[in-house]
Order: sequence, then structure tokens, then C-alpha cells
Amino acid sequence: MTYTRTESIHHHTPMTGSKANPLQSPKRPTQRDQTHENSTLIEGPWKHMARTYTWVVEQEQTKLEKKNKKTEKWVVEQQSFLADRSNHEKTNKPQRRRTWEELMEWHGVDAKKQSGKETAARRGAIEREREKARMIEEEIRRIQARVQKKKESEKQRLAEEKWRATEAQKESQKQERARADVGTSDVWRTYEARWASIAASSEPLTFRTIPWPLTSSPSNAAGILPAGIISFLLSPLHSKNQTRKERIRSALLRWHPDRFRKFVDRVVEAERESVQEGVGIVARCLNELMERENRVSRHLMKGSKTW
Repeated sequence: MTYTRTESIHHHTPMTGSKANPLQSPKRPTQRDQTHENSTLIEGPWKHMARTYTWVVEQEQTKLEKKNKKTEKWVVEQQSFLADRSNHEKTNKPQRRRTWEELMEWHGVDAKKQSGKETAARRGAIEREREKARMIEEEIRRIQARVQKKKESEKQRLAEEKWRATEAQKESQKQERARADVGTSDVWRTYEARWASIAASSEPLTFRTIPWPLTSSPSNAAGILPAGIISFLLSPLHSKNQTRKERIRSALLRWHPDRFRKFVDRVVEAERESVQEGVGIVARCLNELMERENRVSRHLMKGSKTW
């Protein structure tokens, strides 16, 4: 099988009916025209395949033209947008500068206001802290004053209680002394009455039945103490019409061992020795008292002669 190829020559004629652009180059044949031209050259049983190929190429060419047109359109739009933006910027630049300056000025004023507000807020916070500290100090002073007042009240209460206790003790001692005085007076009267009874009778005597010169009766000779004898005999609660010396002399006339011998013979034999020991203690104490009183009298008499 032989194929015959026919060549065709395309002549480009200038565009009529419109003004030609001198800068535009002559129109070149597109891929679509070339494909169509090639398909016309193919004959025989491969002609239908050439047509299919031609159709596919035409579809691809159509897509490419559409894409190129979209790209060119986007480029033109961007050029127009940039031109408009440049003109707009040139026109509105003074206005934008004024707006910016106004904005900066407003922000400056606002910054000053904000700074003033912050300063006022800090001052307010400081004043609040000072007021809080002052209130705390006042509360502390009030608490301290209450504590001090409570301490003073407690101190005064304790002082009053101590004073009342002292007064009660004094009163108790006074009453005790009064009872002791009454007791001493009664004991002295009992003492004298018992001696009168013993002198008038002849009944036997024991250590306890003898009226010893003491506030309380002793049970044996060890209970007869000089201090008790002196306190009892020289008490101001009895014999107020007698001097100290007269009291001592009267007691010696009763308790001297030679004078007391008549009473010792009446003491039961079992207690006679104990009674004699007690009488000796009383006699010695009275002799010492008498010697002391005599020394005092001599000293006073000597002093009076010197004057």
C-alpha cells in the first residue's frame, strides 16, 4: 500500500478591515492549524485515528487558551489595581498623614490621661495602705489599753483582797487577843481561888491539883517554862494595882522552897519529887526576875543622883 503526500503552502495575508499594529508580528500558525493540516495529509485506513488525535489536540489547545486568557486577565487586573492604588495613595497621602498625626496626638493625650490615672491609682493605693496601717495601729492601741486596764483592775482587785485579808487577820488577832485576855483574867482568878482553897484545906495534893503560875496546867515538871511563868505573873490583865516588883515578891512568898514545904508534906509520895522539882523551877525564875528588877532600880536611882 502506497500513500501519497500532498503539500500545501499557506500564505499569510495582512489583516483587512482593521488597522494593523506595526509592532505586532505576523500571525504564526497555531498547533491546532498545524494538526489539522497534518491530518489532511493522512489518507487511507489511518485517517480515523488521525481525526481522533486531531480532536484530542484541539481539546488540549482549547484548555490551554482558556488558561492563558485567565492568566492574562489576572495580570491586567493586577496592573490596573496597582495603578489605582498608586493614584489613591498619592491623592490620600496628606489626608492619611493628618489622620496618623491626629491618631498619634490622641494616643499621646490618652497616654497622658492613662499616666495620670495610674499615678492617681498608685496614690490612692498608698493612701489606702496608710489608712489601713493607721486603723491597725489604732486597734493595737485599743487592745493594749484594754489589756493595761485589765491588768490595773486585776492589780487593784488583788490589792483589795490582800487588804481585806490583812484586816481580817488583824481582826482575828484582835479577837484572839481579847479572848486570850479574857482567858488570862479568868485563869488568874482561878489561880488565886485555888490557892485560897488549898490553904484553907488539908486534903492530899497531886502534881495536877497544885495551881502552877502558868496559863495552862502542866502534866509534869518539864512543862514548867520560865517564859510562861513571866508572861503569866507580869500580865497587864490582872493585879493592875501592883508593880512588877510587888508581883514578884508576892509570888516568892508563895513559891519559896521553905514556904512551900508545908504543902509538899501533903503531896502524895509518888509525885512528891516531881512537885519539888517544879517548885524549884518556879523559885529560881522568880529569884532571877527579882535580881533583874533590883538592878534596874539601882540603875535608875544612880541615874537620878547624877542628875
